[in-house]
Amino acid sequence: MTQGAMVLYNLRHTFAARSVLSGTEVTIFQKILGHSEIGMAMRYVKIAEHYKVEAVVKFEKYRSVKMQEAEQKMGMVQ
Repeated sequence: MTQGAMVLYNLRHTFAARSVLSGTEVTIFQKILGHSEIGMAMRYVKIAEHYKVEAVVKFEKYRSVKMQEAEQKMGMVQ
């Protein structure tokens, strides 16, 4: 694959993953990308799920730190 083709593939991949993350139905972006099989489009759903899980983990870490800070301010934790 040439460098130009790789860049185009990466853009296509990014578009598909972000489409799923934004809530676009898989069958819609399947047609936009020209996939004849739903399985090809479903790869991006798995990628998007990874990002969603990662976001929840980050939020939980943030929430935990903020709760700890609040408890310290209130004198609940030494």
